[in-house]
Amino acid sequence: MQEGLPRFDASSQRALAELLVRLEEGEHPSTDDVTALLGPVDDALVERVRSLSARLTRLRRREGELSALIASTRDLVEVRDVEPLLRRLVDRAHDLVGTDVTYLSVHDRDTDELFVRASRGTVSPRFPGLRVPAGAGIASRVVRTNTPQWTSDYGVRDDFDRDPGIDAAIAEEQLRSLVGVPMSANGEILGVLFAADRASRPFAREEIALLSAFADQAAVILHTARLFAAATEAAERAERHAEAMAAAARVHERLTALVLSGHGPREVALTLAESLGRTVAIADRDHHAVTRTSEVAAGWWPDGRLAPAATRALARSRESGHCVPVEGPGPEVVVAVSAGAELLGMLLVGEGDGVLSDVERRTVERSGQILALLTMQSEAVAHAEERVRGELALDLFSGTADTDTLRRRASARGIVLDQPWTVVVVPVPDRHRHALHRALAVHQGWMAAPQGEGVSVLVPGRNPTAAAEQVAQRVATATDAPVLAVGSAVGTLPGLPAVLTEAWECAAFLPALGVRRGAFEVDDYAPYLAMFGTDGGRALTFVERMIGPVVAWDDRHHSDLTGTITALAANGGSVTRAARALYVHPNTVKQRLERITSLLGEDWRSADSMFRVTVATRLHLLGRGGK
Repeated sequence: MQEGLPRFDASSQRALAELLVRLEEGEHPSTDDVTALLGPVDDALVERVRSLSARLTRLRRREGELSALIASTRDLVEVRDVEPLLRRLVDRAHDLVGTDVTYLSVHDRDTDELFVRASRGTVSPRFPGLRVPAGAGIASRVVRTNTPQWTSDYGVRDDFDRDPGIDAAIAEEQLRSLVGVPMSANGEILGVLFAADRASRPFAREEIALLSAFADQAAVILHTARLFAAATEAAERAERHAEAMAAAARVHERLTALVLSGHGPREVALTLAESLGRTVAIADRDHHAVTRTSEVAAGWWPDGRLAPAATRALARSRESGHCVPVEGPGPEVVVAVSAGAELLGMLLVGEGDGVLSDVERRTVERSGQILALLTMQSEAVAHAEERVRGELALDLFSGTADTDTLRRRASARGIVLDQPWTVVVVPVPDRHRHALHRALAVHQGWMAAPQGEGVSVLVPGRNPTAAAEQVAQRVATATDAPVLAVGSAVGTLPGLPAVLTEAWECAAFLPALGVRRGAFEVDDYAPYLAMFGTDGGRALTFVERMIGPVVAWDDRHHSDLTGTITALAANGGSVTRAARALYVHPNTVKQRLERITSLLGEDWRSADSMFRVTVATRLHLLGRGGK
């Protein structure tokens, strides 16, 4: 111990110790307290004691704040979900700084806007989700400067751009003093943390520093949580993608098995519909529905035609080779079923709970490829059968092949030649002949082959009119051209070529009279063929010469003198029976006959003239669409 230094006696030491204990416990001794303990001392010592007391108080408060900050950080690190983390951040900041209101605005880097995402102590309904436009408010200044910004009285500060929505929310909350500190991590502003009071007051440097320290740590935690959420989402997406790929692989295996086992489009549509949970339909190259998995798809063909929006999507799919969305009423997507540049059909998929994923779209496209394989396989078989049956039909039509050989060839195809047959000929332009031949050749039990100016077809049975009507109906679905079908019963196979020749002559004769549509029987017009052959011009000249004035009169007066001639001839010249057939009074028939006589002359009802007039009338009615 150095000599010369003053020594405290025991009483002074006890007084000093008690003073230190009080300071340690956080008391703030007054001047009287100091003099009571230490005795008379000068004012400088008292001031030093009180300064020390204040400093110790600040240190203890700082220690408490740091402890709370560390505890808050430790607690926040455990929160992984972003939304709950934002609410927890605001709650911790509120408890830490002790202001009336605490809230957090998240920064949108793309728009430079801020949005209030969490708050504590607010009562205004405007605050949740409050939008702060770019450049407006104190928050935008915090973002631009990346430094704390504050005001002791929001209402009088005017050195920043204001926004009416923000001012209204602040006014409803009755906030006056605000401090905002940036939340930044890795040089990126994530948001702004605000503390506010409803009374006007300045913010101490320590308060701003504490809030900034908390915001810095919170920003790191928020940034980590976002990274963790992004990583989790990416992992979940990868898992979902893997599951979708596995499901798509299973569907592809099932579709491949369908091809190998000989199944058709119906099974493909059902398998795809089950996989996607959507309605599926399949159409052919002519846009006609082949199969659909529910009646919902019926609406994709309004008025019996594929919806225009689906047709446009099909055209785009043919160009791209991929699944194309339908921009309008109809299915959700369409994919063309193609083999190279040739369209074989289409696959249509309806709407579901959500948009088709990329994997599901690839599944639809693979299903289209499977359908292409099925279609080509089916058409290859059909073409082979068409060729064999077509060759057999041509040999039958020519009459040059041996009958026994033809019977054996037909039997190999399941065709019985020794039965009644009817031949039907259909004249069509060259551009429709291929489609027409395919439409007729695939019909079970029929034999068709291109011949002459169109297609000839053999139909089982001995009813030429019914057979011609069946063929005409079948042709109408394959081509938009006018359909003229002429049928004739076949007596024996050796006589088939002659019957066929007569049918083609009749088919050539009818259009010359203006008849280009309908189903007809050769026997009904055999007399006219015998008289005029296939020269329709001669027939028309004959009609004009024999009944031209009558036809002209009917056209001018909308009368039915030609029908009266036909009814009279059909009823043996009896006026009464003709009137009954025409559903008119006999006097009406007599008046008509007088008019006909005035037009054709007195001799027209003689046996010879009556025959010619009747033939001309029948030809005229035939040309007008009658029989």
